[in-house]
Amino acid sequence: MKSIALIFLMTLMTCSALADVPDGPWVITTDYSVFGRVQSFQQDSPWAVSGELAVIPGDAVGRHHDGLVYIVGRGGSNLIRIHNPADDFALVREFSIGDGRNPQDIAFDDQGRAFVSCYDEAVLLQVDTEAGVVVQTFDTSAYADDDGLPETGWLLVHENHLYVTCQKLDRGNWYAPSGPGQLLVLDLETLQWDTPVSLNGANPYTKIRLGDDEKLLVGCAGYWAVNDGGIETINPQSNLSEGYLMTEEQLGGDIVNFVPTADGQLYALTSNTSFVTRISRVNPGSGSTVPILTSTGYDLADLAWDGDFQLYVADRKLAGAGIRVFDAFSGSELTSAPLVTTLPPFQFILPASNELSAVPGNNSLLGTLNLGLPSPNPCNPAADLSIQDSPDQIVSVSVFDLRGRRVRNTTVRTDASGRASYRFDGLNTTGSALPAGMYRVVAQSSGGFAAQTLTLVK
Repeated sequence: MKSIALIFLMTLMTCSALADVPDGPWVITTDYSVFGRVQSFQQDSPWAVSGELAVIPGDAVGRHHDGLVYIVGRGGSNLIRIHNPADDFALVREFSIGDGRNPQDIAFDDQGRAFVSCYDEAVLLQVDTEAGVVVQTFDTSAYADDDGLPETGWLLVHENHLYVTCQKLDRGNWYAPSGPGQLLVLDLETLQWDTPVSLNGANPYTKIRLGDDEKLLVGCAGYWAVNDGGIETINPQSNLSEGYLMTEEQLGGDIVNFVPTADGQLYALTSNTSFVTRISRVNPGSGSTVPILTSTGYDLADLAWDGDFQLYVADRKLAGAGIRVFDAFSGSELTSAPLVTTLPPFQFILPASNELSAVPGNNSLLGTLNLGLPSPNPCNPAADLSIQDSPDQIVSVSVFDLRGRRVRNTTVRTDASGRASYRFDGLNTTGSALPAGMYRVVAQSSGGFAAQTLTLVK
């Protein structure tokens, strides 16, 4: 391990360092060779991507906690790396969790205790991240199938319990599911295992998410290339599954990842029987699924919501890999081309507060551009929105419907004081009246990006 650590440190010294490193988001990039990289990017338009901040193992995932970024080296790396974004992403500490364990994720409880799941050993670890040592192990062999391993992965701390995905895969049969999966439950007060959550679906593959109603959501992929799973709902009060929120049949493929957004909506990343990936905007209430991006192969690796109205997508396609940004309300792409990273993007790391809840009252990203609330709202048919930007600035204004279609587009110019206004008149580009419903007004200029939602009534 010392030789690997020395190589990492020597390579890290040759990486380009930025004088001003933003406080996230970050993206892990990799070509799955020996090493991967970490880069940061601006949360707001134009989403500038930094240089390489760190060299990490080639198969790694990351989490943000209490101002630091934790990198989990999976596979044969078996290590945890801790970086400080406030100090040019400096390496704070690196330590091994023991050979042959294949760590998968790290999570922290309210007391600051850290837990690490393992894939190749039937054990959950408690680690002291300051001392860099394993301080306690929790046996998970009771939840294994016949091969003796439960295949534990993603972690989530919620209401003084630690939830752990348990895939139960048959390693003697090409890692096929041996039966329905589970969520293991560790009581953080007693540090004892509670009764696990029995899932309807097999192979719980995605991160465990928290929905608007405080219920847990996990994506069960089942058998690959077979629509036999879905996004499953778990009631944390009873620790019982409530069945599928959306099935893979409804989603159109194997669930690879998903993220809940505002108002009960979610975005799902799926792979079809030909292993072509797609991202769709999903309304579980109506069961509707609207694709917003379809790749030509297994190219889309991750998606993340900024807690407001941006959706980040990691696109790994061979020609033009990079980060893409979408409006989380309309599903329209905000980037004109993928934001280039040095290696293909693999996973986003968002500041921890952004992963669970929306940012209240924030309608515009950092920058000079601001779009005021529509008045009146609801409207019938007209509403006015004020714009504030730099003086004599051209601002593009677009209107999208709920299906993400652009129904109106124009430009306005700010005056000498930086002010302008836009009137929504209830008409589309051809001058026909728009139907009643919700619409998204999006303003964009060199000063940033802003959006507001209005309701047209008749």
